[in-house]
Amino acid sequence: MASVKRLILGTFGALLGLLGLGVLGAGAVLFTLFGSDGQSNIPIGRVSSEAGRAVVVTDFQISSSTPVPLNESWFDLSLRVTGDQPHFVGVATKQDALTYLQGVPYDLVTDFDSSSGKINSTAIPGDGKAADPATQKFWSDEQSGDDVSVAWPVSDENTSLVVMNDDGSPDVRAGIDVLLTIAWAGAAAIGLVITGVILVVVAIVLLVAAMRAGAQPSRSAEPVA
Repeated sequence: MASVKRLILGTFGALLGLLGLGVLGAGAVLFTLFGSDGQSNIPIGRVSSEAGRAVVVTDFQISSSTPVPLNESWFDLSLRVTGDQPHFVGVATKQDALTYLQGVPYDLVTDFDSSSGKINSTAIPGDGKAADPATQKFWSDEQSGDDVSVAWPVSDENTSLVVMNDDGSPDVRAGIDVLLTIAWAGAAAIGLVITGVILVVVAIVLLVAAMRAGAQPSRSAEPVA
């Protein structure tokens, strides 16, 4: 009877242990990727325009080990722009962005692949200075500063990112990252880690009980008649 009990406890303990380790591992991976705030930072690269007064990015490819959900309603995407000096960063349609910069020197980035670091850009000549971007009404999102984020539509291929020095001066230099936010990822990661720990603890208790159940009590020697 003790051997049967030991087998049952040991089997359940081993199964719970494996399940707990799997759940714990999944939670750890999710937490590493998205943290407690559900946000993952994907570096894209740096853009620059020495002689131009702006950099316009019309297309880029995100290549990362971070798993991106297929359903766009699950997540929010934004672009983070950083630099050594304050920038104006705006998101607009290609037509609006290029019309706004007519006559202004800028670099047009048409191929931006983070996996290879390849950046194809064309210097657009000009001798003018753009009107104050903050007064324009066509931006779908706009921010100013040395570390800002703007919302980026995932499926709209007619969208451009415009980066300018805040004072409109030439020699624009900035780094661009993609911020992938999944609101529930942080809570899910913490929940998986806690659940995994609980399952592993229960598994240890069952395995200890199985070992004790298999131990045969010692018999005292019977007196010889």
